[in-house]
Amino acid sequence: MNSFLQEVITQGDYLKKTAAYYRSEGAEAMRQITDLFHEKKMNRVVLTGMGSSLYAMDTVLSYLTGHGIPALSYSSFELSRFQFGQLDGRTLVIAVSQSGNSAEVIELVEKAKDVTTVVGIFNNESSKLAQLADIRLPIGGDKELSITSKTYELTMLILNILARHLTGEVTEAFWGQVAQAAQWCCDWCARWEENSRPLYDFAQGVVLFDLLANDTSLATARQLSLAYREGLHNCTAVWECADYAHGQYHSAKMAEKYLAQMFFPVLEPDTKEMKMLNFILDHGGKVIVYTTTDLPQRERLMTVKMPDLPKTLMPLAESVAAETFLAMLFGPTWVKDH
Repeated sequence: MNSFLQEVITQGDYLKKTAAYYRSEGAEAMRQITDLFHEKKMNRVVLTGMGSSLYAMDTVLSYLTGHGIPALSYSSFELSRFQFGQLDGRTLVIAVSQSGNSAEVIELVEKAKDVTTVVGIFNNESSKLAQLADIRLPIGGDKELSITSKTYELTMLILNILARHLTGEVTEAFWGQVAQAAQWCCDWCARWEENSRPLYDFAQGVVLFDLLANDTSLATARQLSLAYREGLHNCTAVWECADYAHGQYHSAKMAEKYLAQMFFPVLEPDTKEMKMLNFILDHGGKVIVYTTTDLPQRERLMTVKMPDLPKTLMPLAESVAAETFLAMLFGPTWVKDH
């Protein structure tokens, strides 16, 4: 078992631990943020980070905007250097950095604190972000030694909890859904080899992996692409499905050397998503679909059945399932080379 897999299979347990923290002592910081948001009559949220910390934000952007809180995300470099005018006293800034010391994030936070309130989400309690943030939300993932996995999961969960505090939807039903997601991850990881071996065998001979998703599941695909590049040094690309349909799909003509992983919680007939799936299969490519939808069996198609979760929580399950598969592609003796 390589070091990446060793950390991936702990994620369900860490989800339970973090959920318990933010239902108890960590709830006070969440309430403090919500009270401040309303007291200052803030009218939007800007989320910022770098790398995987930035990708996690896809899980809550459309949820917040759909509930009347406009939400934007920027890399901290872009926000600090080119989009700083987006910030004013009525903007809640949520800065995320696993290490808490990313130079671009610290630069942005130091500037933003002169304008508005900054919430910091970090894993390192002694980091610069922990010291600078007006309100602190610790990730609590302990030390991470391999490619980011568990801290990414926990960041997505914390963003979900915070988003629901801001919209007033932290209900027992929501906590039940969080518990369901965490337990599903525990169950998948308990049988990681049984679950992932068919995917590993299916992917043999593949040299190009594409990752397709929409909306919240882009968080899964974008983080996964980073892991493919760090671990396999593979030229893996992430595509929003409609954009993929504007020409990127021609890579499927590589046939058996091509594999698209599709993260679509619901996959309906006569949609762009289904059209792309059919194109890939019709041209000899392979497809793995992570979905709740029951799909008919087809040659070169594999379905990973996802639990019935709200779309903002679906990346928690998608990421675990895709990462145990990726860990098998790394091989048992793989070690991080940077």
